[in-house]
Amino acid sequence: MTPDDGVSMRFTTIFLILITLSGCDRAGFGTAVPYRAHVEPKIAVIMPPDAPSIAQQYMPLTKDGEPGHRGVDVAAVVGTPVLAAADGRVTASFNEPIYGNRIYVEHAPDATGRRVVTAYYHLDRRLVETGATVRRGQKIGTLGESGMLSSYPHLHFEVLRETAPGARTASGLNWWQGMAQEDPNTLWADGIGRVTCFRTATRYDPARITYPVACGRTGAL
Repeated sequence: MTPDDGVSMRFTTIFLILITLSGCDRAGFGTAVPYRAHVEPKIAVIMPPDAPSIAQQYMPLTKDGEPGHRGVDVAAVVGTPVLAAADGRVTASFNEPIYGNRIYVEHAPDATGRRVVTAYYHLDRRLVETGATVRRGQKIGTLGESGMLSSYPHLHFEVLRETAPGARTASGLNWWQGMAQEDPNTLWADGIGRVTCFRTATRYDPARITYPVACGRTGAL
């Protein structure tokens, strides 16, 4: 074995370990991987059969060092439409090395007066700019694998809510101030754990979200 062969084997081993630890399942449609053992509560997730699959679930950070994952990952082919999860205004749209192309959309306050933001990472293309007004179901980008933290085509999708009304004193690139991530599976329009594909003829509660990736089998893996 040459030194180069040894280096190659080490990189291959590290890559395989990272894929294993990620817990990602890139099945095509209608499935959702289970929550990790340490995550509570474990929501029973019901997927529409034509919804691109959830490849990684939400995991809050814990004090004992268990891994965190502040959103859900939706696996699909590059170019799959990424949709606004509710009506809102784009507060940031930019590219950076770690998460690649990102978009943040701020939505109307919830019933308690707390503002809600949805975040869309690893996009292949961004189709809206900062300041744009978007409608639920509007195509705002395309799914990709941009950024150093993406190892396969997927959308990393987050929901953030103010910790208290008015807690978010900054906006734009300071989107995290006064905000906390929540499990998107608690906020689907059809109910907790009931992933809701956007359908043009349906009326939705403005405080609830619809799936941020277009449903349909045109983008099968």
